[in-house]
Amino acid sequence: MIRYRFKEEESSIEEAGKVLRPVAEVILEKDGFSVRIPMYIDSGADISMIPLRFGKALGFKQEKEDTIQEVRGVSGSEVPYLLKEVTLILNGKKLKINIAWALVEEIPMLMGRKDIFNKFRIIFDERKGWIDFEE
Repeated sequence: MIRYRFKEEESSIEEAGKVLRPVAEVILEKDGFSVRIPMYIDSGADISMIPLRFGKALGFKQEKEDTIQEVRGVSGSEVPYLLKEVTLILNGKKLKINIAWALVEEIPMLMGRKDIFNKFRIIFDERKGWIDFEE
């Protein structure tokens, strides 16, 4: 079992104050280079997504065979992205995943369902303050 603690953050909604958010410290690895990042564990996201600068740090480039796609968030705004393959490491467990490399900066790092959620039973226990990934 892999366990992450919720992270306390200030809400953008003034009345909410501090809130607990499901965040996992993960490693993204590509061609021998790796970067440790926090990702919001988002059961509402179809696919994991990283902003432009993190994809560049991993060595992503737009290849001629790449097709720019768009995903629509809950706000309705569209985010252009390229689909890339990367290794995501959760507490030592390596997963080859497809990730949406956003072509903009203004998106959070999201751990979505594709290639991850089907490998685990994921329990969000806000009262106890953790998220469990059970194989």
